[in-house]
Amino acid sequence: MSTLSQQTPTESDLLVQGMLDKMLAFQSLLLEEQDAIRSLSFGQFTSVTTRKSQLLDEIRDLEQQRRHRPSPELPHQTAHTTMEEKLIAAIGETDRLNRFNATLIGQSLEFLHGALKRWQRSPESAALYSSSGTAVAAGAGLVRAKG
Repeated sequence: MSTLSQQTPTESDLLVQGMLDKMLAFQSLLLEEQDAIRSLSFGQFTSVTTRKSQLLDEIRDLEQQRRHRPSPELPHQTAHTTMEEKLIAAIGETDRLNRFNATLIGQSLEFLHGALKRWQRSPESAALYSSSGTAVAAGAGLVRAKG
């Protein structure tokens, strides 16, 4: 076997590299998602979610291609390449980031739910305007919304 053939990336190598690139891009989106969650930026969160969905479709396509490629020769079956090891590590880190974001989302929802409950219980919060629609001081000729 020549040195050139050993250095030429195989179809399998290219698929693994493509998956690694996509996984690293997904990690970047997860970090952006963390920023959106922390700042309660719903527009940014929606944008990231859309891009994550598109990227997941691309990752699934690459995985489907990988599963349907011919089996590698015997020596390649027993040893992971450096690129495959990097991909495995990237998948683990992506999973960790995704779980962390799920926790952040849960905490944010708890915070928002608690804030909403406090706001709904406060009598001052329910009556901010007079019947003419102008802002009024608390307790002076207020119209309360029913609901």
